[in-house]
Amino acid sequence: MYIHIPFCLRKCPYCDFVSYPLSRGSPGSVQQYVDAVLQEASLRKDWLEAEGLMPEAFHSLYIGGGTPSLLGSRQIAQLLEGVTECFPFQPDAEVTLEANPGAICRDEMLAWRHLGINRLSLGVQSLDDCLLARLGRMHTAEEACQTVQEARRAGFANLSLDLMLGLPGQSIEQWQETLAGAVGLRPEHLSCYELTIEESTSYGRLQAQGKLALPPEDEVIAMLQWTRQYLTDSGYEHYEISNYALPGYRSRHNQIYWENRWYLGLGAAAFSYWDGRRWGSTADVEEYIHRVAVGSFPETYSERLDKKGQLGETIMLGLRLREGVSLADLEVRFGLSVWGIWEAEIAGLVEAGLLELSRGRLRLTDRGLLLASRVQAAFL
Repeated sequence: MYIHIPFCLRKCPYCDFVSYPLSRGSPGSVQQYVDAVLQEASLRKDWLEAEGLMPEAFHSLYIGGGTPSLLGSRQIAQLLEGVTECFPFQPDAEVTLEANPGAICRDEMLAWRHLGINRLSLGVQSLDDCLLARLGRMHTAEEACQTVQEARRAGFANLSLDLMLGLPGQSIEQWQETLAGAVGLRPEHLSCYELTIEESTSYGRLQAQGKLALPPEDEVIAMLQWTRQYLTDSGYEHYEISNYALPGYRSRHNQIYWENRWYLGLGAAAFSYWDGRRWGSTADVEEYIHRVAVGSFPETYSERLDKKGQLGETIMLGLRLREGVSLADLEVRFGLSVWGIWEAEIAGLVEAGLLELSRGRLRLTDRGLLLASRVQAAFL
């Protein structure tokens, strides 16, 4: 289950997620929004039960955004109590909250642990103060390190740090220093994302004007290759294109997305995939609050994929995982032969050195990791 909290203190220049700066007066109050999410949860519960689609238990809950840590502890408690009343969860469910360094204190983190949150995802992005300022982040490198230390003192034994590479003006040496500093904090999980420029963002507009000095492609490739080597040498498993974990700490929640399993999203702009249907809710917070208040689902988009479409997406997403996909398992799951549909595409990608087939599993090669979008497009 995913819950989207679309509020931030301010919008970062690279961010394309649906979020609204509180400083500019977000539509609807935060409390109204929390109440609306719980109303939607009740609607979804009734629907799942009526359709006979309620799972035996959810195994993860991820509260993302936006900046969910802007919610008060009482509001986070409301959310957790409300969804656990509506839906069954495994006793050892992974419960993640996204938070920004420098904007939270140990008392808040102690309260979160008491409420049942057992994993924090911290948006560190960089440990270089100049780059943090360029990214529009409101914390310093020192504050990021202090937040990790305070989280440990609050009892969190599962921390994930988000880091970004390929930033404007970033050198490979700066990236190496950030990653070495992050490893020194010994988080259980690291997400190392290459910056993607979206047209609708401030960075997108700067790029269109020729005012964004991004590192050359060969330098970004060098950063990616160094990252993989350094983190695996440091004891982290490279289990997904951008994600690394100490043994036993892979993101249980995100693996559901990469395996194309069912997930339920609550909140404005949240997406769901259930029983072969994908839907998305309105991104307009006021509209979202109004629609659930009158007992309507807030969906503005819906599609149902046929078996071939589901299989193609499952391959596309599964190839993000370093172990790739099992062709035999896919045939059992969808009743279709991968070879029968994509034999020519697979053969071409294997010949190009982007895919490899070993023991019935199809996976990206090291070269394929750098050209993953090209490989995945073959299965759309």
